[in-house]
Amino acid sequence: MTPPAEPDTQRIPVRYWIWLFGAAVSLLGDLTMTFAIGWSASHYGGQVAGLVLLLAAAPRAALLLIGGAVGDRFGAPLVLLASCTAMFVVTAALVPATSAVGEPVWLLLTTALVVGVIDAFFLPSSRSMPRLLVPPALIPQALASYQVTGVVFAVTGTAVGGVLVSWAGLTAAAAFDALTFAVMIVVLVVLRKTVDPPVKTTTGMFRSIQEGIRMAFGRPQTRALLITMTVAAGLLMPLDALLLPLLARDHGLDAATAGLLVASRSLGVGVIALRILTRGAFPRPGLFAALGLLLAGLGLLGLSLFEPLPLTILAGVVSGIGVGTFTGHVLPLLMNSVEQEFQSRLQSVVVLCQSLAIVVMNPVLGTLADVDGFGITGVCLAVGVGAALLGTVALTRPILRNATVT
Repeated sequence: MTPPAEPDTQRIPVRYWIWLFGAAVSLLGDLTMTFAIGWSASHYGGQVAGLVLLLAAAPRAALLLIGGAVGDRFGAPLVLLASCTAMFVVTAALVPATSAVGEPVWLLLTTALVVGVIDAFFLPSSRSMPRLLVPPALIPQALASYQVTGVVFAVTGTAVGGVLVSWAGLTAAAAFDALTFAVMIVVLVVLRKTVDPPVKTTTGMFRSIQEGIRMAFGRPQTRALLITMTVAAGLLMPLDALLLPLLARDHGLDAATAGLLVASRSLGVGVIALRILTRGAFPRPGLFAALGLLLAGLGLLGLSLFEPLPLTILAGVVSGIGVGTFTGHVLPLLMNSVEQEFQSRLQSVVVLCQSLAIVVMNPVLGTLADVDGFGITGVCLAVGVGAALLGTVALTRPILRNATVT
């Protein structure tokens, strides 16, 4: 393996920044493509749009554990390279296809299905790369840098998608996405000799998946972190896409102001990510992860109580700071709780748990928001109380409270 350019104990290796550049570019393309497919599907109504989203999510959830096992067996960089190559071929083929036949339903459904299958292999390997490129003590800063990038590109990707779709529809978005994956392919080729080869394994695929699940839920600290993260995901991940837009409508805000409210939460996350990136994680990360849940609960309490827009935005920022404090500490703890040879399988379990939590909680919270006498303010209050209770339970568990990244 080619050694990092700098001592591991001093700063994040250059190889990680090279990978982050490629990951950021491909993320921009992904967000652009996601917006374009959603916009094209919305032309046919909500039922078709929902079916497109289902065909993207279902194979991803069904194949995630297999994707994680494949990543650990053949090495995350190789699987990531194969996934990016497949996405390049798919998106490049969409350019002449959409130019020839337009954007019929069958093409949108087929594209969603294929992308969902590729994502099942792409996501576990992609999310395991920081652990393979960065020493354990610097994982919090590495993940913070990715989080800052994600906050920036979450806004930029939608804006770019809107411009490209307005210009030439799905054709332009597909061409742009293919270009971003070409960049990522080049980056992965450059980094191909900087990561240790995977540990040789003779176990079958099914046994490998079993080992990954046993590793995730069999180790006390990993299990406690995973359960805490899954419950938190069900409570907090619906904020941007569901709760804050509903809250904005309830307050009589327009779409632009609703976007500002969502951005306020992202700003809070970004503040903590920048702090971790520049100065490192807080001491006793397990303790601060639990305190982050308490702070997120406080922000949601403010969202349920405040009517004036400045106070609502302030509550959004506070909730974002809490979410950022939790994720900025619990994810490195989770990643460092297992050896490198289990990273892709661990990430497949993490993504699957988060996906299942959202699948369950989105309809539950949405239904509660329509209940007379409860409404969206009641939902925000309930989620805030739930986050605070989860943080309190975490504080009472020594295995979480005293967890460290090394």
